[in-house]
Amino acid sequence: MGNQQAILSDLDVQELKETTPFSEGDLKKLEQRYHQLDKSPEATDGIPYAKMILIPELRGNELCPHVVAANLDGRSGCVYAKQFVQIFGILSPKAKPGEKKEFLFEVFNIYGANALTHDEIYRMFKTLFDGVISDDHILALTYRALNHKSLKKKGEITKDEFIQLIPDHEIVNRMSVELL
Repeated sequence: MGNQQAILSDLDVQELKETTPFSEGDLKKLEQRYHQLDKSPEATDGIPYAKMILIPELRGNELCPHVVAANLDGRSGCVYAKQFVQIFGILSPKAKPGEKKEFLFEVFNIYGANALTHDEIYRMFKTLFDGVISDDHILALTYRALNHKSLKKKGEITKDEFIQLIPDHEIVNRMSVELL
């Protein structure tokens, strides 16, 4: 860490070692990177959303703004050291595809009904394909997804169904960012 004081508490480090794919050495590197972005004397001001999504590794990935938004502090609208690590933990190529799928489900589970419906699926496809295919094609994809033969109830996709429908390689390709 050089002359910089530790930003993450020992308890945070222990928790993050258990809940992210990072070793203690990785966590120290991430802590240093965080300190480069939060230039306040003790790195306690946080990183605003607008600055976070401009980090070179996150720029250009259509899902990263949603991942950052899901990890913002509710009061300040900033990302702090622990959340910074959590963001890169879920985006790590070392994170399991199932964890990435569950996280993505929660990001788009806007209404909290534990099943994605038309609006939520449309938003997800719009996020993934905006500018690549037309809105009419996005609507068609939404309709097809919500009428997939494997769904228990047409018109909604449960978390378990969502996890089964998305191929592992697709989620790994779209939700992996190497920071370290």
